[in-house]
Amino acid sequence: MSLEQDLQYEKVRHLDLSQFTEVTVGTSVKDTVEKMRERGHHSAIVTKDGVLAGIFTDRDLMSKVVDAPETWDDPIEAVMTPSPFTVKSDDLAYAALSLMNEKHFRNVPVVDNNGKVVGNLTHYAIIKYLADRFPGSVYNLPPEPNRVTRKRDGA
Repeated sequence: MSLEQDLQYEKVRHLDLSQFTEVTVGTSVKDTVEKMRERGHHSAIVTKDGVLAGIFTDRDLMSKVVDAPETWDDPIEAVMTPSPFTVKSDDLAYAALSLMNEKHFRNVPVVDNNGKVVGNLTHYAIIKYLADRFPGSVYNLPPEPNRVTRKRDGA
């Protein structure tokens, strides 16, 4: 099977969905950013009663918080993206990747049928899956596959 074909049959639940920090509605922006930094995550999933309420990413931090220090003590829902696009764990990885590509997302929350958070799909999870599944194809690619040298290397 090829890289593309594999993603067309693989379910989202088989990818690494663990790269997120979970906070509840009412958590301050400062506390959310500190938790994200402690865990080395680029996003925080915001929940209310265990159900997805929104997402706060490093892009939100840069665009809404960095130049507005007065927001540090505000609740996270003041700067999060409410009701974000989601995928389900039974969705195909190809469809999720298409959504991420089309909307320019780096993080997409994964939820179950009741809206409970199962995880967070990142582009790193897809790359890691492909590198683990097809190491020869991924690791042996040159940095610029379409580049052709004009002269021979060596003696």
